[in-house]
Amino acid sequence: MQLLIDTSGVQFRVAGMPRPRPDYKDKDRQAVSRDGQPIWTLRLDAIDTTRQTKETIWVEVAGDEPKLTFDGFAQVRTLVFAPWVGRDGKIRRAFRAEAVGPVLSGKSVQAA
Repeated sequence: MQLLIDTSGVQFRVAGMPRPRPDYKDKDRQAVSRDGQPIWTLRLDAIDTTRQTKETIWVEVAGDEPKLTFDGFAQVRTLVFAPWVGRDGKIRRAFRAEAVGPVLSGKSVQAA
């Protein structure tokens, strides 16, 4: 099950540059989506300006490598929470986005 996250009121700051997500079976290869697009993993700080809180999350996005600036603001489109159960039986958090890109204006912008 995937749960859509309401990101209104949340700003995203790049806390780690995109890295290729390793394939599940062959760690030397980059994982790809069902339609063959490469999957990237990046670390973002999700900043809730209303509550004045911040949480660091890891987000996966498929497609071309996101062109981001470290510590710059990012625009995240269609963020979902898709937890899964690991081999050890523990629930793992997983966030996926349809797209992640830089905020193009000089101001920080909330997610679309």
